[in-house]
Amino acid sequence: MKVLSNWRSVRLWETQLERELHRNYSLRTHGILIGSFTLLLMWGVSALQMHVLDVQSLALRYLLTLGVGYLGYLGVLRWWARRLVENRAGFNVDAGDVVDAGDLAFDAAGSPAGGTGGSALSDAASGALEVAGAADEGAVIVVPVVAVFLICVAMVLGAGSLVLLYFSWDALLAVAVEVAFSYVSARAAVRVAREGWLMAAVRLTWKPLLGAVVCAVALGAVLDHFMPQVNSLPEAVRVLLKKH
Repeated sequence: MKVLSNWRSVRLWETQLERELHRNYSLRTHGILIGSFTLLLMWGVSALQMHVLDVQSLALRYLLTLGVGYLGYLGVLRWWARRLVENRAGFNVDAGDVVDAGDLAFDAAGSPAGGTGGSALSDAASGALEVAGAADEGAVIVVPVVAVFLICVAMVLGAGSLVLLYFSWDALLAVAVEVAFSYVSARAAVRVAREGWLMAAVRLTWKPLLGAVVCAVALGAVLDHFMPQVNSLPEAVRVLLKKH
């Protein structure tokens, strides 16, 4: 009964914290700001690879851009969540009311992760790569049509994954709760098994990240295969428009 009471105390404390953050801040606006910063960071990384490092492969360039962008997103997310927790009113919580310093194990990893679109995105992008790899070099008439279709599919699915990944406030709220609990634990030596801010962030973002990476790499591979002379996606679009 004591463990059950402690578990309920933790859940009540989390609920109160989440309500307070929702009441004091516009988390949707914060998510938009974080997402905008991440996209600017990715744009800078992509421009650096194209103009300074002279990375020719679009697939490799997109993969590196998404990788650096995600690391930057996690760093900004952690910093932003800490600022939210530190600035919120009435943060001095009596940790003794939250949970006793016992051997309570609380597993938050069982929460459902966001969306089931990761597998669908992966299937679509894999199909695109198979079509690209099986294309006959002699099919000159079919190649532009297939290229346009694959580029459009990868752009739409990839852009949707990036929006879910960087502009959602769910990860920000989860990280803020984990950061707040780490402060309480440090003050009161509370021994409660938690997943931590990094695992909470990854748990909520790995599926959109996987979808974005698969679509981006597939898009780069299609462009590298069908239009090796282009050096960017806008240039590829201009080439296709001129042909039609």
